[in-house]
Formats: sequence, structure tokens, C-alpha cells
Amino acid sequence: MKNMIKIFGVFFGMIICFLGKSQQNFALKEGDIIFQKLPCGNLCDAIIETTPCKVGRLFNHCGIIHFRNDSAMVIEAHSPKVEETPFAKFIRRDKGDSIYIGRLNHGNISNAIQLAQSQEGKPYDGVYLPTDSAIYCSELVWKSYLDEDQKPIFPPTPMTFKSPKTGATYTGWTTYYQSIQKEIPEGQLGTNPCAIANSDKIQFYALKKSL
Repeated sequence: MKNMIKIFGVFFGMIICFLGKSQQNFALKEGDIIFQKLPCGNLCDAIIETTPCKVGRLFNHCGIIHFRNDSAMVIEAHSPKVEETPFAKFIRRDKGDSIYIGRLNHGNISNAIQLAQSQEGKPYDGVYLPTDSAIYCSELVWKSYLDEDQKPIFPPTPMTFKSPKTGATYTGWTTYYQSIQKEIPEGQLGTNPCAIANSDKIQFYALKKSL
């Protein structure tokens, strides 16, 4: 089915159903934003610790759904670069039992896809700076979804690398930035998966994976 794929279909043996409602009418759509929790050790733990989501959500990565030849892909900034990843491969990375989708309430989806694709091939930004030629995952979403005035639908805010529990810089970030010999960009403008997932500009869906 062009520009959508039934969520309850089988992807490499994995059945996905909609939590809390009948899944029969739910379908992925072009431009949906997909969120996940990647199991990537201390760095991913640091993202989750310092960028809190709403209750029950733990995200450290996101991407953009795009249909290429009727196949669902995810445009994502994931090391080593920005590229299109098959949907089935994308969801296998997350070892949790659910998939989380954000659907934009209003906006120019085709423009968002074009802007996201224009970033393909750029290196992944592991320093999390918005002004260089590399891109990190939520930065790709921030810079792709624009309103009619060409302003970000998900505007950046000053970043913090401090734990909300202690008010001090999270040790995982200190260790990470020391390892790459860069200063922590505390206070610089940026974004994160939870800032987008928490936005009132999207309708949020939870999808259950079951074998």
C-alpha cells in the first residue's frame, strides 16, 4: 500500500500490534517519527539520565519514517552517518517489547522528508553541536520539520548534561567528553529524543511487539 504499511503485518517474524486499541486500522505513515531506546552502554544511559521523558518513556534515539518503493525505511542519524535504514532492521535494535510513534498534528511532511534526505551521507555528530556539518538523531528531526514560516516545529532549547536528580554534570557525560577530548556543550542550543516525544505538536502512539 503506497505511503503506508499495516503495523500488524509480519516483519521478519515479528508481529506488531497496537496497544490499548484495535490494531486493524493503524498504519505507519510517511513522516511519522519513531522513537527507541538503544542498548549502547554508558552513552545511551547518559542521554536517558539527563533528558527525561514523560512517565513510562525511555528514549535515546529517533528517526523519520519514509516509504521507498512501498517499503518502510527510517531516515536516521546513527553512527557512522545519516542514512535510510529498513524499518525491520531499525526495530530489531531496540530490545524492548514496544515501538513508539509520534505523528505530526500539522505540517508539510513532503518538505520534511526532502530536508531529511538532504542530510543523508553526513557523518553522525557525536559531539552534539548544532553548528557543524555533522548531525545527531534528534537534530535531524529538529531541522527537517518546519512550519509555514520555515521555523522549527520542534525548536531547540539550551542543552544540559546535568542529572536532574543531583544537579551535577552526569558522570557518564564527563567520561564521554574526556574520551573524545571535547568540552561539554552545556547551555548550547540543541534537542533530544524526549524533547520531541514530549511535544504537544505530535500525537503519540505505543505499539507492542510480540513474537
